[in-house]
Amino acid sequence: MRRLAVLILFIISALPHAAGGAERVRLDLSREAVERGKDVFHSSCALCHGLKYYRDAEHREGIKAGMESEAMKASLGAEAPDLSLMAISRGKGTEGAEYIYRLLTSYTVGGDGRMMNAAFAEETQTEGAIAMPPPIALDDPELLRKANDVAAFLLEAAEPAKERSSVGAKVIIYMAVLTALLYIINRLTWMDVKKRSPWK
Repeated sequence: MRRLAVLILFIISALPHAAGGAERVRLDLSREAVERGKDVFHSSCALCHGLKYYRDAEHREGIKAGMESEAMKASLGAEAPDLSLMAISRGKGTEGAEYIYRLLTSYTVGGDGRMMNAAFAEETQTEGAIAMPPPIALDDPELLRKANDVAAFLLEAAEPAKERSSVGAKVIIYMAVLTALLYIINRLTWMDVKKRSPWK
C-alpha cells in the first residue's frame, strides 16, 4: 500500500512539469511544405548539415554538408550534426518537427552579444547559449514559414512514410508469391513419395 501511495505521489509531482513543457506548434506538413522545405534546407542548412540517410532522385547517396568538418570545427567550435534522424530523435510523432520549428524561431541576442535560443535552453536545461548561428535571418519576413517548411522536410526525411508503405506492399506481394511457389514445389516433391509409400 505504501508503494502505491509513493507511486501516485510521484505521478502527481510529475504532472506540473509535463503541463509546463513546450507549447505545441501546429505545423503545415503538406507535400507543398515539404517541397519548399527541401529548397530552404539546401539554401540555409546544407552548408553545415548533411542528410546521409536521405534518398531521392537527385541524391542517391544522401546529402553531404557543403563545409568540411575541419572548417566547421574552426569556425563553429564543433562539427555540425547530421540531421537525417533529428526530427524523430527529438520526440514522437510531430514533436521533433515542432522542436526544430521552435529552435529556428526562438533566437535572441543576449546582453553580452552572445546568440541565445529558448528552445535550445529548454532542451539542454542550460541558459541557452548556442554555437549555431541562425540558419534563417531573424529579420527575414518569411522566417516562420521557412522554419515550418524545413521542419516538415526534416520530418519527411527522417520518416519517409510513403516510401515505407510502398516498400511494405512490395514485400507482402513478394512473400505471398514466394509462399505459393513453395507450397506448389512441396506438393510436387512429395507427390511421388506418397504414391510409393508402403504406409499408404
